[in-house]
Amino acid sequence: MKANILILWVFLLSSMLFSSCDNKVDINADYQEITIVYGLLDQSQPRQYIKITKTFQTEDNVLVAAKDPKNSTYSPNDLEVWLDEYLGNTYKRTIYLDSVMITNKDSGDFYFPNQIVYATPEGTKLSSAYKYHLGVKVKTTGRYIEGETNLVRDFIITRPFVQQQYASFTGNYNQRVAWESAKGGKLYQFVIRFFYTDIPASGPRSSHYVDLVFSTKRSETDEGSEKMSLEFPGNVFYQNLAAKIPLPDQGMYRYADSLYYIFNVADEDFTTYMDINKPSNTIVQVRPVFSNISNGVGLFAARFRKHRYFAGLTPQSLDSLIQGHYTYQLGFKER
Repeated sequence: MKANILILWVFLLSSMLFSSCDNKVDINADYQEITIVYGLLDQSQPRQYIKITKTFQTEDNVLVAAKDPKNSTYSPNDLEVWLDEYLGNTYKRTIYLDSVMITNKDSGDFYFPNQIVYATPEGTKLSSAYKYHLGVKVKTTGRYIEGETNLVRDFIITRPFVQQQYASFTGNYNQRVAWESAKGGKLYQFVIRFFYTDIPASGPRSSHYVDLVFSTKRSETDEGSEKMSLEFPGNVFYQNLAAKIPLPDQGMYRYADSLYYIFNVADEDFTTYMDINKPSNTIVQVRPVFSNISNGVGLFAARFRKHRYFAGLTPQSLDSLIQGHYTYQLGFKER
């Protein structure tokens, strides 16, 4: 899980001008612990992960303090984390989450690459027919934090047709992708993922992929079955490869592999959270805080990822990759 809610418990000192009163000010009020929760359920993934941290207070440099995991991390022994599963109002089961250490957290304001998150047991599957209630108990204080979400349901991709085994990007025509919106889904991002293999003159072969990410599209409602589509020129595919794939080394063989059409779908709450936190184009930088967590702050919502697999490129598109204006220098060859 790459995303975190970055909240610092910081109080800023305001200067008093033209005043002769005592200027000794304690900038730190009494500390109050606030639990921060970030979790996105996605039944297409093998495990679900919840990030749980807490606010902290310091008299020193807050950016330095943020690098110390002891300031914002709970001890796993101090937390009990679970998901209650409901069908309507009928309780089905409780899924207890265990603390796990992830080791690939990207660099940022907080500590990395190791972070503690809470995960469902391996092999635990969620159902889009159910509603999930998150419970977090802080044993040291007795505080109880909660959230609730439905899942985003599966949906139908209507174009390209299911019978199409190879992807086509003919530059003279617009390519069209179409689908019916998912129940519970609000925001959609389409991605083309292209896989390729490099075989150097000496050394092992290596596999790589390049993503072409399109602008998001929003459905009118989250009720599902809404007809949605996007179109793009076929040459955009080749332009993206030319911009992101390095030129081959001397004597290297490079081959095109399979492709994925990937649909990433966000539910209503996740969409609202992203809308509020996207970069501002105005001089007004103060934004409202969105949270759907009770007795804490953060986000507990749902997303869904759907793949459409292609075995490779059509012969015409492969020829454009090998000899075309944008990509002939990349050194792709026929197998």
